[in-house]
Amino acid sequence: MADAAKDYGRQLHPQRRQAKRDAVDHDTQLLLPGYPLLNVHVIDISPSGLHARCSERQFQRGESVAVRLPLVGLVQARVMWGLRGCFGCQFLVPVDARCYLDVLAAIRKSEPTG
Repeated sequence: MADAAKDYGRQLHPQRRQAKRDAVDHDTQLLLPGYPLLNVHVIDISPSGLHARCSERQFQRGESVAVRLPLVGLVQARVMWGLRGCFGCQFLVPVDARCYLDVLAAIRKSEPTG
């Protein structure tokens, strides 16, 4: 399903992907105004956004959310697309490049092994 969502996003907006995404396997929380914390599973991430799964709710383009990331806490973002339990969002302020490497290392350190 994740591959289908990626393909769908590329077909709709092939020119919009600005940064290379790093594949990850990371569970975290997302804050959406009016809802309790939602559990999400991050599939890939870049300094400017991420792609995640959420079985608790469908997301709509334009929704404002905040995603909890290691070392930096809640990062404000805007949903760019949502499709069958997956969504992509763009951070309102990109994560600084040096800080991003530390965030990525922390995510990878917490990933399940095997």
